[in-house]
Amino acid sequence: MRITYKNILLLVTLSLCFSNIAYGDGIKKVAQSGMKWLSIPNGARASAMGGAFTAIGGGAESIFWNPAGIAHTEGHTVLVNQTQWIADISVFSSAVTFDAGKIGIIGASVSNVDWGTIHGTKRSATGVGFEETGTFSPTNYAIGLSYGRRVSNQFSFGGQIKYIHENLGSNSEGSFDDPKEYTAKMEVVAMDVGTLYYTGFKDLRFGMSLQNFSSEVKYLAEYFPLPLTFRFGLAMDLMTLWKDESDHKLTFAVDALHPRDYSERLHFGGEYQFKNLAFLRAGYKTNYDEESVSFGGGLNVAISNLLLSINYSYLAFDHFDAVNMISFDFRYLRN
Repeated sequence: MRITYKNILLLVTLSLCFSNIAYGDGIKKVAQSGMKWLSIPNGARASAMGGAFTAIGGGAESIFWNPAGIAHTEGHTVLVNQTQWIADISVFSSAVTFDAGKIGIIGASVSNVDWGTIHGTKRSATGVGFEETGTFSPTNYAIGLSYGRRVSNQFSFGGQIKYIHENLGSNSEGSFDDPKEYTAKMEVVAMDVGTLYYTGFKDLRFGMSLQNFSSEVKYLAEYFPLPLTFRFGLAMDLMTLWKDESDHKLTFAVDALHPRDYSERLHFGGEYQFKNLAFLRAGYKTNYDEESVSFGGGLNVAISNLLLSINYSYLAFDHFDAVNMISFDFRYLRN
């Protein structure tokens, strides 16, 4: 299949039109989506680069940013990630990819949020004040199946279908005289889709993804959407401007985000690589109330056909403690 610039221009136009339809009539809505835990970043490499990962590609980590990126994965991979988020929130995520040859790359992912123990309250039976109901722990997790394929040396696409579960515990609703117990349990199926295209100029590429596309979820009598996000990214190894092959790589990436529940944002990221052994990374985000700078690094260790990657990222916050994230990436390379 021959991909021309006219095809790519048409693809970009259709994607932008689709995103406009999905977002509605252009009215700015702030903090109007639910299940915001889906916006917590997964993967230390991408997080250290400021989340500018839409056009990077390669590895199981791409499942969480642009599923088309897994089409550029060599061998079979397993990603295990642990994030110590703000307010003592812990997030565990994992992803695997399987190289099925000409069929493409098949992947799966899971993420789970540990909110810790929360003290519950309800309205007092007297109608004045509140009374304690004991402790509880909300349950949030997502399980996904993904697929990515390279249509040509330049163009690839991918998608993910995920089942999302949220249980915020039980509470009372109705009148004071006739209270009824309500369990805030919600389930929904969502979809991520993406594309990745290498332009042919050095290794310059751009990617697009649409994340958390689904129907609205009902809480009591109100409906709310998931944090739908359209991402467009560019990435390039700047060292290729001087030399095609080098022990050093310096990749610069930028992502433009159009989230459902906030105004537009820009993410910038950079990664320095030495002989595919050692990595230094940094990133910067714009239009955030708390987040801005991030940095980190990584090491690759080869043991026979197994390549082990250890990555770390540090995310600075203005009024919260910094977030630390560590990922282990196991990659089995076939002979």
